[in-house]
Amino acid sequence: MPPETRNLPLITREASLRLVRGEGDDMTIDVIWTTGATVQRRRYEGWDDVVEYDEELVVTPGAVRMDRLNAGAPFLDSHRSWGLESVVGAVLPGTARIEGGQGFARVRLTSAPDAAPIVQRIMDGTVSAVSVGYRVHRYGITKAQGQRELWRAVDWEPMEISAVAMPADPGAHIRGADPRPETLTPCLLTRADAPALSPNQTRTTMPETQIPETDAPAETRAAPITPPAAEPSPDAIRTEANRSAAEVLALCERHALGAGFAADLIRRGLSLDAARAAILDKLAEADAPAARGSEPVAATARGTGAADAAYREAMSEALLHRHNPGRAQLTDRAREFRGLTLLELARHALDRRGIATRGLSKMELATEALIGRSGLHSTSDFPLILANVANKTLRAAYDTTPRTFTAWARQAVITDFKPVARNQLGGAPDLLRVPESGEFTYGTIGESREVYALVTYGRIVGITRQTLINDDLDAFTRIPSAFGAAAADLESDLVYSIFSTNPNMADGNPLFHASHANLGTAGAISETTLAEAYRLFGNQRGLEGRQISVLPRYIITPPGVRSVEARKNVTATTPNAVAGVNAFANRLEPIEEARLIPAAGPDPWFLAADPSRIDTIEFAYLEGQQGVYTETRSGFEVDGIEIKARHDFAAKAIDWRGLFRNAGV
Repeated sequence: MPPETRNLPLITREASLRLVRGEGDDMTIDVIWTTGATVQRRRYEGWDDVVEYDEELVVTPGAVRMDRLNAGAPFLDSHRSWGLESVVGAVLPGTARIEGGQGFARVRLTSAPDAAPIVQRIMDGTVSAVSVGYRVHRYGITKAQGQRELWRAVDWEPMEISAVAMPADPGAHIRGADPRPETLTPCLLTRADAPALSPNQTRTTMPETQIPETDAPAETRAAPITPPAAEPSPDAIRTEANRSAAEVLALCERHALGAGFAADLIRRGLSLDAARAAILDKLAEADAPAARGSEPVAATARGTGAADAAYREAMSEALLHRHNPGRAQLTDRAREFRGLTLLELARHALDRRGIATRGLSKMELATEALIGRSGLHSTSDFPLILANVANKTLRAAYDTTPRTFTAWARQAVITDFKPVARNQLGGAPDLLRVPESGEFTYGTIGESREVYALVTYGRIVGITRQTLINDDLDAFTRIPSAFGAAAADLESDLVYSIFSTNPNMADGNPLFHASHANLGTAGAISETTLAEAYRLFGNQRGLEGRQISVLPRYIITPPGVRSVEARKNVTATTPNAVAGVNAFANRLEPIEEARLIPAAGPDPWFLAADPSRIDTIEFAYLEGQQGVYTETRSGFEVDGIEIKARHDFAAKAIDWRGLFRNAGV
């Protein structure tokens, strides 16, 4: 007959009455949870017709799925599985085994106060009956002449063991089982005729019937049960089950999913991979409201998306606080990571992703955290966290490094690396008198063009496995910080090098040149030299030859004598006589820049106009990446991860009319 599939509920049957209690304070008991004996069952066909049959459990390693028991299945109060308070213990992982056609297990009872009365009854022997709850995935059904049907469970799975006041009536339990759809399990039924039993032959000694496959389609035929060639040793089973249960508990604890959820995963006997998948699904559900903005993202971030980012930020904040407590405050969400070493943080990040870390050496743990066992990339958050910390320290150093040129130079943004032409537009042509009945004439606007392009600068920081093992926080905080400061210094170097190198402009003459009327008579900063400078500014002509209204706003000097002279000449005084009046008080803003100190000779000084009035020197960034930018990859040259700091920057003198130089004395 072709096989059929039915949905069956959880089934219970009486187990052995033998309970071996632990001695002293040992809260463990030994149980025999099955002997496989044949029991009479009843099934209902329609509403009123009752059909009796016999059920036999095949108790062999190939017929019983032991994963759930060995993962720590629950020990319940009377098969109640709908509340945590009904859990009075759990099977010790790895202790469930089959020997001589019987199932054995050791159960550890809970010390929870709410379960104390039940545990006490078990320990003093008042409650001495146990019952096993199981699901059958495949029955082989035979019927001998004149006998009831024999349903042999050739593929079944114990789900839990219960302490009961009186073993349940199996037949009544089948009828009265919880009818919720989720408690029903598909079971494959295969039927075959069998000869009549002799008077001396019993159902329990009947050889296992092989299920014929030729009558069923390939996709529904049941494979015969064949025991494995070699059964794993009890120690190996116990070790693996303990490891799986411990990892599930650790993962649920780290993600704050609750002991109940962990117990449910262990009770269901899921494989480690399946348990990880269930945890990720649970985390995704927890993330969904946060993604919609209905609740804040928790500090101990979990799951994907915003929660992952919050987790990385929290760990990054803890590292930044450790690097510089005075500047980086320890936030509430970062407190759980306070005091952890780099290797401990790496383990935390790996465990969060469900990656087993127990038994790994320090070098193996560092390798898994940084580049993954495959050697290609790691699936943990740790490389991103390290990169985040390195990037923040780099950017902080870049932002806090002084750049004096930003006051008097003009910032621009360039969209690509092609040469950029900056036009110096002249003023409008002079307006001419139009006589009566005369015609208007056309005028032209002259222009000059300065061309420059962005240049890319960069370096790579390597974070190796040795860095993690040595807990060398400076390797990816101080070094990136130095790179950030170096990027800011590079900008100042490029801008002020224009003052020192005096490059040629588009007209072929140097920036500071007599033909540009922006060179003063060498001298100290005084009323005389400043008056000359103002005179030269006032005489500047536009491209069309007409005088323009440009005055200096900034006086730029190297530190030292020139700086003192500048401040004296721009500081207000309260004179007692006309001779004591400071004519340039509050007219110029002094700027000190050490890069203007010459290698030899007197200190020069400079004046610059307001960049909003006329172009002076223009500095530019690539669009969307103003300032230093970082990228991360798993190392190839470095056995770890590499952080590349890239900076796209350029500076160019655009118009000499807004600048002035005095060589000093």
